[in-house]
Amino acid sequence: MIYSQSLKEIRDTIYTYQRKDNLENFNINIDDFKSHPYTFLKWRFYLETSSLLLFILVRTKIKPNHISLFYASLGILTLLFMSIPTENKFYLFFALFIAFTKTTIDACDGYIARLKNQKSLSGFVLDGYGAHINAIGFQCGIGFYLANYYNETFFLYLVFLIPFFYAIRLKTFAYSSLLNEIIENKYYLNSKHPFIKKEKDLENSFVSKLEKNNYKKIYSLFNSIFDDRARSVDLIILFFLIEIIFGFKLIEYIFYFLVSKHSIIVLINLFIVSNNDWLESKINQIR
Repeated sequence: MIYSQSLKEIRDTIYTYQRKDNLENFNINIDDFKSHPYTFLKWRFYLETSSLLLFILVRTKIKPNHISLFYASLGILTLLFMSIPTENKFYLFFALFIAFTKTTIDACDGYIARLKNQKSLSGFVLDGYGAHINAIGFQCGIGFYLANYYNETFFLYLVFLIPFFYAIRLKTFAYSSLLNEIIENKYYLNSKHPFIKKEKDLENSFVSKLEKNNYKKIYSLFNSIFDDRARSVDLIILFFLIEIIFGFKLIEYIFYFLVSKHSIIVLINLFIVSNNDWLESKINQIR
C-alpha cells in the first residue's frame, strides 16, 4: 500500500512521537534549549531531515527492515571512506558527514513501521544491530585514518583490537548462550541448573552489593565517555575538525582511550559475569 502524507503531517507526527518518547523513556525535553542545547539542536536537525526523507519514503513500497539494513551499511561506508589513504581530505569529510547524519536514517525505519503497521521483533533487533555496526565502523575508521596519516602500521594492530574487544565481552556471550538455551532447550537448562538459590541470597551476594554501591556509578560514568551514542560521535567529529583546522593533536589520544576503555570493559565483564551469583540473578528474572 502506498501512502501520501503531506510534509506537515509527517513533521507533526514525528515531532509528537519523539517528544513523548524522549520524555517518558529518558526524561528529556527535546524542546528545552536552555537545559539541553545540544539535544535541542541535534533533534531539530534529526527530525527536519528525516521528515524530508520520509516524505519520499512513504510513497514507496520500502519496508522498515530494509531501512534498518541500509542504516547498518552506513557504518561500513564510514569505515571504508575513513580508510582511503590519500592526502585529499574529501573522503574523510564525507565519512564524517555520514557518521553525523546517519541519525536521519535511524528515525525513518520506526516511522515507516508504525505507519504501515509493520512493527516486528526483527526490526527491534536490526535497529540495535545497525547502531552496533556504525559504532564499530566509526571507531575502526579512526584507527585506519591514523595509520594512513602517520604512516604507522602500529595503528593497524590497534584497529584489530576494537572489533576483537567487542566480540569477546563475556556479558554479550553469556546473554547469547543463555537465550539460545532458553529457545532451543529450556527444559535441559532447568534440569542442569535448577532454580535453587533464593532471591534473598542473591540480593546479599557480593556481586549484588557491588552493583548497589558507588562502583556501578563510576563504571556507568566511565562507560559513557566516548560511548556509542550520537553525542559522543558528534564530539569526536568536532575534535576531528579542530585537529584538521588548527593542527592540534587530539584524535590519536582519543583512539588510545577507546582501545584502553574497551580492554577495561572486557576485564570488568570477566570479573562480574564469571561470578555465578550474577548469572543466577539474571536467568532467574525470566524463569
